[in-house]
Amino acid sequence: MYITVSRPADNGRAGPRDLRLAAVAQRTGIDRREFRPQDHDYFRDLYGTFGLAADQEGLAAGRVSFTDLVEAVLPDLKGHGDRFDLAVMASAAPDAEPGFPMCFLDSAVPDVGLVFGVADLGLLGVFTALWLAENRSRLDARRILVFALDQASVLHSEPVPAHLRVAEDAVTVLVLDADAAHRVETAQPHPVPPDQVAARWSALLAGERPAAVTALAGPGLVAACGDRLPAGTVAVPAGRPASGIWSVLAAEWDGWRRTGRRVLLADYDPGLGQFAHCAITVEAGPVEPGAVEPGADGHVVDPEEQEKLP
Repeated sequence: MYITVSRPADNGRAGPRDLRLAAVAQRTGIDRREFRPQDHDYFRDLYGTFGLAADQEGLAAGRVSFTDLVEAVLPDLKGHGDRFDLAVMASAAPDAEPGFPMCFLDSAVPDVGLVFGVADLGLLGVFTALWLAENRSRLDARRILVFALDQASVLHSEPVPAHLRVAEDAVTVLVLDADAAHRVETAQPHPVPPDQVAARWSALLAGERPAAVTALAGPGLVAACGDRLPAGTVAVPAGRPASGIWSVLAAEWDGWRRTGRRVLLADYDPGLGQFAHCAITVEAGPVEPGAVEPGADGHVVDPEEQEKLP
């Protein structure tokens, strides 16, 4: 592994570009496929090296691999899936099969750029990917794709930390484009002691206008704050450690684009002891027919769910 750092411009930045969000897409409910015979051999040998046994029930249940997730969501990118300068894969759980799924993009996207992955950062993977994307945008990267991948197959019987357990195979993709209208403000994740997390989140919210912002707290942040979670915060449930908080953004995207919205997203990884956040200013503008309207608090209610309300 190596790290490269670009030469900064006179103002301390390597280029003039802000990070801007063009589209958000997500997919769930993808059918599982059976493991191949060679996968059974691979995982038996892999876990045997560490004195463990591969879980036969997990292998029998099949899997949705990272490659499956990437392949499934690409059509939903519509006009944004034809090219990119950089694509980043962020995950909290390991893939269900050996390999690097981002290589699939070379055959699926006509004009591809650099690809790499962000792993072992728990709940903060996508936040880190966005921070890296902002730095890359200063070097004239015009379109960047960030994939948040969750696969639920567990092929061993060892305990999995609660905040990293995946309950649902899912993918969310953020399309960042220099020509988009919606500004993304990022920050490098940084250490925060557990007893100071609630105060850190409250301080961020204090800098926003309450009626004009939707505050999304990931499951690690919700757990760290406990009963000190500030009022008005939308608590994102656990079960999708990489894509969960971003799936809320995807679900609300069309409604927020209709009227405009300021969105603050944050999470805390207890294993790393680090806090991360970003802010997205969604500008009001026309959206495609069929998009749903947000309520007064900026929250969108799905039409099917609306019918269930009293």
